[in-house]
Amino acid sequence: MQHPKLFFVYLALLSMLGFLATDMYLPAFTAIQESLSTTANKVSASLSLFLAGFCCAQLFWGPLSDKIGRRSVLCCGLALFTLSCLAVAWVSDARVLLVLRFLQATGVCAAAVCWQSLVLDHFPKEKAHKMFAAIMPLVALSPALAPLLGAWLINHFDWQAIFLTLALLGGLLLVLTCYLIPAQRPSHTEDIKSLPYQQLLLQPTFIGNILIYAACSASFFAWLTGSPFIMGQLGLTPSEIGLSYLPQTVTFLIGGFGCRALLNRFTGDQLLPWLLLVYCLSVLALMIVGWWMTPSLTLLLVPFSLMAMSNGAIYPIVVSKALKVFPAHSGKAASVQNFVQLGLCFIFSLWVSSHISHVLTVTVTAMATTALLAFVGYFCQYSRTDSAD
Repeated sequence: MQHPKLFFVYLALLSMLGFLATDMYLPAFTAIQESLSTTANKVSASLSLFLAGFCCAQLFWGPLSDKIGRRSVLCCGLALFTLSCLAVAWVSDARVLLVLRFLQATGVCAAAVCWQSLVLDHFPKEKAHKMFAAIMPLVALSPALAPLLGAWLINHFDWQAIFLTLALLGGLLLVLTCYLIPAQRPSHTEDIKSLPYQQLLLQPTFIGNILIYAACSASFFAWLTGSPFIMGQLGLTPSEIGLSYLPQTVTFLIGGFGCRALLNRFTGDQLLPWLLLVYCLSVLALMIVGWWMTPSLTLLLVPFSLMAMSNGAIYPIVVSKALKVFPAHSGKAASVQNFVQLGLCFIFSLWVSSHISHVLTVTVTAMATTALLAFVGYFCQYSRTDSAD
C-alpha cells in the first residue's frame, strides 16, 4: 500500500466526519434559533432529522459500494455533503436548514459505511482488528473537538462558519479519495447479490453485537440532543458547553486504548459482560441524578464520563465481532450495522427533542433505557454456542 500513514489519517478523518457534522453545531443552537427566528424544538429537530438521513442512506450506500466500488460511492457522497454544507451560507428559513441537514446526513454516511469496509479491504483479519482498535478511539475526539471548534467559530464568526468549515473538510476528503483509492470494481459482485438481508439479520453474533453497539450509541445521542439545553439551564456559556464535552472524550480514549491493551491478556467475550455492567451502573447513576437530586455539572459529567469509558472499550469489540461474520460482504454488513445504530439513535434523539420542556429527566430516562437494550443484544449473541469467536 502506498502512503500508509496518509491512508491511516484518511481513514480516521472519514470515520470522524459524520460525528463532526453532528456535533460541531451543538453550541450554536441558541444562535441558530435567534438568527432564523424559530423555536428550540425546530433547532433540536435538525439533529433528529440529520440522524434520520444518516440512518436511511446507509442501506443505499453500503450495498452500492460493494457493487461499484468504494471510490465512486465516496466521491458521490462527499460531493453531496460538501455542497449541502456550502448552501447553509444562504439559509434564512428553518425549514430550509432542516432539508440541508438531511442532505448533509445522506452524503456523509457514505464515509461512515466505506471507512469500515476499506479497513477490511486493505488489511488481513488480524491487522484489521488492530486498525479498528486504533481508529475508533480517535473517533472519540470528535465529540470534544467538534463542539470546541464550533464554539470558537461562533465567538469569532457567524454560526454559518461552522458549516463552511465542514464543507472544507468534505472537499479535502474528496480530493484524498481520488488520490488514495483506486478506481476499480470489486470482483465478487455475484456473491454480493446472493446475500439477502434476512441472512444478515438472522445471524445471532451479527445482530447481537450490532444491537449492543446501537444501544450504547443511542445513549450518547440522547445526551447530545439534550445536553445543550441542560447545560444552558445550568448557566453555561457556549464556550463552556463546548468544554463540557472534553471529559467524555478523554475517558472514551482511555476506554478504547485500555481495551486494546486488555485484549492482549483477555478475550473480547471475557471483557464484554464487565464492560456492560459498568455501562449499566453509569446510566443508572445518571437517572438517579436527573430524577431525585439537584443536578450540577459535576454530578452529571462524572457518571457520563464513566459511561463514555465503557463505550470506548465496548465499541471495538462488538464492531469487529459483527463485521467479521460476513467479510466478503462488508459494505452491506456495515450498512445494516449503521442503519440499526443510527435508527435507534434517531428514535432516542427524537424522544428527547420532543420533550425539551422536561429535557433533563427525559434525557436520563432515555439513556437508562438503552442499558436494557444492550443486555438484550448481549444475550442474543450468545443464544447459540457457535456465535462466540
